Amino acid sequence: MSFIAAERAAEAIGPERLDMMRALPDLAIGAVAGRDSIAAIVAAVRGGEFSAVLPTSVATGTEYGDTDAPLDAVRMLRELLAETADVLDPVRIGSPTLWAAINGHVAAEVRARWGLYSPCLACHLYVHLARVPLAWALGGVPIITGERDMHDGRLKLSQSEAAIDAETRVLAHAGVELLTPVRKAVDTELERLVPGWERGVRELCCVLSDNYRRLDGSVELDPAAYAAYIREFFEPVGRAIVDEWRLGVGVRDYDGVVRSVLAAAPDRPRAER
Repeated sequence: MSFIAAERAAEAIGPERLDMMRALPDLAIGAVAGRDSIAAIVAAVRGGEFSAVLPTSVATGTEYGDTDAPLDAVRMLRELLAETADVLDPVRIGSPTLWAAINGHVAAEVRARWGLYSPCLACHLYVHLARVPLAWALGGVPIITGERDMHDGRLKLSQSEAAIDAETRVLAHAGVELLTPVRKAVDTELERLVPGWERGVRELCCVLSDNYRRLDGSVELDPAAYAAYIREFFEPVGRAIVDEWRLGVGVRDYDGVVRSVLAAAPDRPRAER
């Protein structure tokens, strides 16, 4: 699936379309992934906050399955919001070099320092960061996302309470509000927002899904190590990427930014954390 560079989204969209979107009152960027993200957009719009939504999906390089799923989700969104909001044509963005820098290239270092690693840990940080340049180009509009603390009792490392809090602070550092209207919702509430859409279907799959689960479905996680990872790497690296972009979104030395964050982070045995 093709995408436009997240750092150059404004240029790729073009000034005429950008001006049209900037003129829309109460515009928000909607994160389009699966059921939860569409439910979140519906909840935010029906709450009276927005009258226009720009649907966006972010390429991670790990997706497979029905490549029409994001477009089908947008079609459903238009049906659900037909009387209440203008759902614009979707945009797909991505930055493989950013994903690699904060997720892939540091795998061994993260495991050595914090005693844990999963490619899911910083993936949602990546998808939120990827939308920041576009949000800036639209005047700092908020981003609606379907992040949830728990999934009816199932923990996702990419969507823990600590991670969502940190992502919200990172985007606030960028001057962009990250909205999570279904953060505390249970499945039955989501089913009322998007009737007939069961969890895990009609969406792209990830080749790395559940890599942190044992065969019985359990997740072994050291809370202290995880908290240290969020505090010492996850949030600082997100803020550092934002700061680098403020110098000009053409900056692409993400590995250099990450190395600087690691150099400033405590380098001590896991037992001391």
